[in-house]
Amino acid sequence: MTDEDVSQARRRVAETAAGMLDGTVPFLEGVRVLTGLRHKVGVAQNDEDFMIIVGVDDETDALPVGEVRELWATEALQRLDPEIEAATEWAKQFASAACVSLVARFGS
Repeated sequence: MTDEDVSQARRRVAETAAGMLDGTVPFLEGVRVLTGLRHKVGVAQNDEDFMIIVGVDDETDALPVGEVRELWATEALQRLDPEIEAATEWAKQFASAACVSLVARFGS
């Protein structure tokens, strides 16, 4: 990975985390994006902020969010939506501080 690749990944982390905080990025979708960027930003494997994000991803990875919802039956989504809403609220409480930290660390 080049320095430019790392810089781009860090910018995307900051933008995604900021969007999660201001509501422009759905929180659980943002968690999945951040988890995917974790190994591209040049941090330790056990980075505290990313470990929190990965924990949220692990707890919610079975829930259909984002584009994958298009592949699910409407009835199934209606049954799961209350669980997704509850998980989103929990995730916000649990991981918002990590998002603030990621924005501070990787934002410009």
